[in-house]
Amino acid sequence: MSRSMLYSFWSLFIAVHTWLFYEESLGLNGLIFSMVLVSFLTWYHQLQTQRKWWLGAGGHLISALAVFWHGDFTSSLMYYLSSLVVAGLMYSPKGSLPVLLLNGLLGSIGSALVASVPVLWADMRKSLAELPFVSGITSSKAYLYVAPATVSVLFYLLYYSANPDFFLDISFPDFELNFKLAGYVFMGVIITAPFFFPWGLAGLVEWDKDKVDALKRYKSKNKGSKALGLAYENLQGRAMFGMLNLLISIFLVFNMLQVFIPQMVRSHSNHSQQVHQGFETLMISIVIAILLMMYYFRGNQNFYSGRARLIRMAMVWILLNGLLALFTCYKNMLYVDLYGLTYKRIWVFIGIVLTAIGLLFTFYKIQNLKTNWYLLRRNAWTLYFVLALYGIADWDRVIVWYNVNFAEELDMAYVTSLGTTTLPYLTDRLADNDPRIEVYRKRIDEKVLSLQLTRSSWQSQTLDDVWLRQKLVR
Repeated sequence: MSRSMLYSFWSLFIAVHTWLFYEESLGLNGLIFSMVLVSFLTWYHQLQTQRKWWLGAGGHLISALAVFWHGDFTSSLMYYLSSLVVAGLMYSPKGSLPVLLLNGLLGSIGSALVASVPVLWADMRKSLAELPFVSGITSSKAYLYVAPATVSVLFYLLYYSANPDFFLDISFPDFELNFKLAGYVFMGVIITAPFFFPWGLAGLVEWDKDKVDALKRYKSKNKGSKALGLAYENLQGRAMFGMLNLLISIFLVFNMLQVFIPQMVRSHSNHSQQVHQGFETLMISIVIAILLMMYYFRGNQNFYSGRARLIRMAMVWILLNGLLALFTCYKNMLYVDLYGLTYKRIWVFIGIVLTAIGLLFTFYKIQNLKTNWYLLRRNAWTLYFVLALYGIADWDRVIVWYNVNFAEELDMAYVTSLGTTTLPYLTDRLADNDPRIEVYRKRIDEKVLSLQLTRSSWQSQTLDDVWLRQKLVR
């Protein structure tokens, strides 16, 4: 593609970005811009066969859909973060997610534009030189015309002073520069630059490429008086996992007995504190478990002939941590049944899912001789998609619906503090004369009256806005 065509597309995207987002909030505009951008970049940079491109672009499109659906803070934040990933993919389509995010951030705050200035300047000079009235003009030829033009202007001023009617009226229409719009256009120039002029930290990208997923055996002897040999390190690992397996087994049995024999509970912490403390313990345990796996299954230890027993003990450790995750999930479910859902309890479930996936990747790494970088990369992409999918759901409505219908103790103060999308369901329950909600009728009515349901521009339109107008505007 010619440079002039590249600049034409860039200018078009700057104009579209300004048209869609200037003085607008995120909504339909985000989805439209992202769909056009992903389609164009896939075609322009020939990314159809790049697997990580589809991972990054897929997460971005999911976030764009969440923005069009809800337009809330969480989905908007993920939309911007995934945009940085897409920008980073322009420079290194096979990079790891943290590298993509960093390069995308640096490119989107001006680095890509600054790096492209020499190219832009060279292209501009070349284009000017090709113009008919400019081509062939050298500095000596330009000087040839400077003196006559200067003298002519001086004589014009002399004649004008002699006769004021001899005046060349050059008037321009009144024009006032909109600095706010100009600033936003310039911001669009900066934001879109990395999509057309990819930029990144070359050294970081090369370092990332060198960190392969598959393990290789190194034919070098372990040197250093302080370094453990493979046999001693293997023995140490077996002792470590043996002790940890015994300890976590006792811990699991003790916790299960406390569930079925309440008299064994001696601490004064309530159910909520027990669940959250248990979740924190689970997180710490899983992180330590994965770090231990990464340490004892690194390098040539994976090719040691006596590694089979260490693998079995590590698998037991993974299994027991999985059981701890299930038990924490069960305790959280008991708490939800009693007091209902909250955002903290939802994130306990999400955290348990993430830890389970992390343990599965750890199991796969050990069985298939993968590096620690493989584990970190897979977990990073998992977190990326979980956060993108998290924005799709309207958790306020989920919480209210579940708590009103299933919670044994309904915390209406918490329910009425949630977002505006819960109001249609609450007003329906008021119409059904639900005695638990009737006490809060005044607060709910005030929230409905204070709700701004004026029709926003089509760029900022969200599905939630449309739905609320249909439900609440009579």
